[in-house]
Amino acid sequence: MLGLILKWQKQLFIFLVMILINTSVFAQVQVSGLVTSQSDEFPIPGVTILVKGTTVGTVTNFDGKYTITCEPNDILIFRYISMEEQFIEVENQTTINVAMVDKLEHLDEVVVVGYGTQRKSHVTGAISKVKNEKLDQLPVSRVDEALIGQVSGVNIQMTNPQAGSSPTIQVRGVGSIGAAASPAVVVDGVLVDSDYLASLDMNDVESIEVLKDASSAAIFGSRGGNGVIMITTKSGEPGETKFSFNSYYGRKWALTRDNFRPTVAETKATAEAYRAEIEQNFPDYADDEQLNYIYNKANTTITRLDHMQRITPGEETDWQDIIFQEGNIQSYSLSANGGSENTNYHISGAYLKDDGVLLADSYSKMNLRFKLKTKLSKRLELGVNFNPTREQKQVFPTSVHESLRQSSWLPIKHDDHTIQFVDRGNFPDVAVGDYAQESHFNNYPDPNDPTKTLPNLSVTNNSNPYANIVERDHKELTHRIYASAYVKYKMAKGLNFRSSLVTNYRNRARNYYDGTKATRNGASDARLRTRTYNDFAWINDNYFTYNKTFNGRHEINATLGMSFEQRNYNFTETIGTGFTNDAVQTMNAASTIAYGDESRAVETLHSIFARVNYAFDDKYLFSLSMRTDGSSKFGSNYKYGVFPAASFGWRITEESFMDNVNWISVLKPRISYGITGNNSGIGYYEALERMSPSGAVVGGSISSGYIPSNIAQPDLRWEQQVELNPGIDYGFFGNRVFGSVEWYRRTSSNLLLSQQIPSITGFDQRTINLGQVQNEGFEFEMSVKPIVASKFIWTVTANASTNENKLIDFGGVDSLITTVDSKRPANWIAVEGQPISSFYGYQIDRSKGDNGKVPFEYLNEGFWPIGGKSQMGYVKDLNEDGVIDDKDRTILGSPYPTFIWSITNSFQVGPFDLMFMFQGSMGGKTLNIDPQYYEYQTMQGQRPNTQFFDDMSLVKERILTDDVVQDASFIALRSLNMGFTLPERWITKIGLNKTRLYCSGTNLLYIMADDYTSFNPEGIRDEGPINYGYQRGAAPIPRSFIIGINAEF
Repeated sequence: MLGLILKWQKQLFIFLVMILINTSVFAQVQVSGLVTSQSDEFPIPGVTILVKGTTVGTVTNFDGKYTITCEPNDILIFRYISMEEQFIEVENQTTINVAMVDKLEHLDEVVVVGYGTQRKSHVTGAISKVKNEKLDQLPVSRVDEALIGQVSGVNIQMTNPQAGSSPTIQVRGVGSIGAAASPAVVVDGVLVDSDYLASLDMNDVESIEVLKDASSAAIFGSRGGNGVIMITTKSGEPGETKFSFNSYYGRKWALTRDNFRPTVAETKATAEAYRAEIEQNFPDYADDEQLNYIYNKANTTITRLDHMQRITPGEETDWQDIIFQEGNIQSYSLSANGGSENTNYHISGAYLKDDGVLLADSYSKMNLRFKLKTKLSKRLELGVNFNPTREQKQVFPTSVHESLRQSSWLPIKHDDHTIQFVDRGNFPDVAVGDYAQESHFNNYPDPNDPTKTLPNLSVTNNSNPYANIVERDHKELTHRIYASAYVKYKMAKGLNFRSSLVTNYRNRARNYYDGTKATRNGASDARLRTRTYNDFAWINDNYFTYNKTFNGRHEINATLGMSFEQRNYNFTETIGTGFTNDAVQTMNAASTIAYGDESRAVETLHSIFARVNYAFDDKYLFSLSMRTDGSSKFGSNYKYGVFPAASFGWRITEESFMDNVNWISVLKPRISYGITGNNSGIGYYEALERMSPSGAVVGGSISSGYIPSNIAQPDLRWEQQVELNPGIDYGFFGNRVFGSVEWYRRTSSNLLLSQQIPSITGFDQRTINLGQVQNEGFEFEMSVKPIVASKFIWTVTANASTNENKLIDFGGVDSLITTVDSKRPANWIAVEGQPISSFYGYQIDRSKGDNGKVPFEYLNEGFWPIGGKSQMGYVKDLNEDGVIDDKDRTILGSPYPTFIWSITNSFQVGPFDLMFMFQGSMGGKTLNIDPQYYEYQTMQGQRPNTQFFDDMSLVKERILTDDVVQDASFIALRSLNMGFTLPERWITKIGLNKTRLYCSGTNLLYIMADDYTSFNPEGIRDEGPINYGYQRGAAPIPRSFIIGINAEF
């Protein structure tokens, strides 16, 4: 028998294998079905279906259908963003239809909070969440730009719209006089510098939460005083590797103004008409001293203008067309993610190029990201995140107003025609092809009398505006490396310990070269300024989390931990001069090292934090948190700050008496109170007594030594923000309508600011804690689905916020009047009962003169220069004492908007989708200094001629009046996105799972206030909170339109 078995063993083995194979094949089943949304019964494309415990999976097509091969004992997992995950046993089913439940409908959506997550239904603070649904399709260079208009209470202004530049972000107003007002930024649970936002690719962002009230932000202590922006990047999902490609290409252009500056022809026509009117109506004008004066000035101006037209007989130059340039913007992003139940990964790479809208303005960024999470055992989990970035920026080297103030007659370069008009006495070497300057055309012989010269044409000493830009090469190169790793250990059921280490390195090199042809002084002004920033930071967070539900009614979520943080800063600067040509633009080509500087600093922070969230019966919600921060910036007496917070919420809709009130789906009143801090208002060693190098003459020679550079201040303490925030979350009709309403009052105290001290101390100022500032306002958020039909969905999302900023205590100081530019001394005032920053001066009396201005016939030069207007204006005698003096000054407005809003409409019609958002800002003003340049208001010719003008006691310089305070309100079509998802039958043959073509635009419509005269009402220069709202030469608002593609395979 044994021999027979041995003889037939090969055949027997084959037979058994075939049985096993057939058994396996027959055991497998093919399951198909339809996945829809429970709320509207629409099919859902892109749902991931995964066989649990394997990498086998598929994705629903455009019609929501799927097919997958599995075994009867398998479990299918259905996953989709913002919807409940479902687990279904296959058994003997061949058709499995699934209705996915929207997490938002049950308010079980998870939101990211400090050091953890929380169910939205249990959140008792003011937290807004933004999902990245189409934000990565906006043609913007930075993540923070995509957030504009998305969240109530968050004011994001395009203060510097140059390519790659960061906007200004304020959450619930400005609460400090001397410290920074920007919110903290947290990426994947770790605090980073706000500058890190430039490193992120919007395609890598999953969602963004904004913690607005103190109870939410207090867990971050001193970092949370201005709110917190929490960014969660995309992670891998179990299943087969999925690739996603997103790309767009388009154009950007600047918002310009018609008739921005008068032309030579227009100015000449005005002067000739006025001269003709005098000749016709006042034949004896020569006997009238003033008329004769004006007549002669008109003649002189016309003579100048005639000469300009001889120099440039063709079309005049519109400097907007030269300085404002159309540019391309393009982006390419490729990502891959996948994994198993134990290990998943997300890998991405991106490239962005933004040519900007200004001459010599561009930005490019390369970005890589690798994110891995793996379960090393049932208890131990490991995660790593690695993100290197390279940015290159060509910086616009001057201000817009410096370029646009030039008159339209000046050519860019000399040609064979213009060269004949050059003043050879002063410019013997100017040749064809050289840059033209106004002064080149002075001292030209009068064609009617060669013994005389024509009136000079030069108005300003500025160089050729084109040369001033293109002959300067200002570049920035930034490299960043962000790396993090964490381990998470499950100690017991519900109890976990997590430890993470994050490092963040930044190297930024600025090389600003001003060439030998950039200015009118030639090579003597050529220089190279290099600045190098090397920053390295590390953060180590260690904390326990505990989650437990007792008896089905008591739910506890607790966190306890500590954090260690150190930041190292190194800065060097060198200036070299003496360049004789532009061939070599490095420091070794400079004949003189004119300046050198280096500084180093280290900042450390040690923190302990704790939080307990408690829910009773899923109705009554409580939260307590506390953080203690110890900072190296403060002295020994107040090194540590304590920041507690508490909040309460009541889910009324979970009460039994609401069981029959079906139209109310969510009703949750809540209230929070908390304290946060701020330490950004002082230097790294402000509290310590410091020494600085100095020299002294000893024995007839200079000896080096050190002298005190400040007064030690061991009593400096943290700025503190105390905030009260009641609010309510609501939802009606199955959450077809849902949103929230908030009221808040945030009071900032112990403000860090500089105080003047008697010079007898040997110093002129010191940093102290002084004063209180209050921000108070309302916030509204609402989402409505007016239409939900089988093939048509319309969603409207709106948010709005108000804010009143007020200085409520200035430490006994009556007021503080400040200025930015002594040559153009507009005033700001800080006074109790008013905003931190208010414009201050005289009110123009527009019932007098030329709409308040001194009429041109009373000016020293009524027709010249081109575009020139009166320097002085009639002002109101507010106290009616018959004298115009300082007592007639008053507050002229505030730079802070009182009302900010946005409305977004989204439409889904079969495979077509459309989204557009309008955003507006109302009530804010800006002190716009640009007209001072365009109208040459500082020139002597624009002052009144006291020989004829008798009202000097009634006028003041317009720079000191509300004439320069302009309405900064605007309404903008911030974004527009239209898309078409290709049918599956078109794309499956080429291996694609989903493809969407789209076009998108930003700022395609931008409506400014009637009295605003420049190019960007959001363009505020950073002159500190006391002088906020100052505008000079702001870059124009950019518009863009792109076409793009999303492809998944």
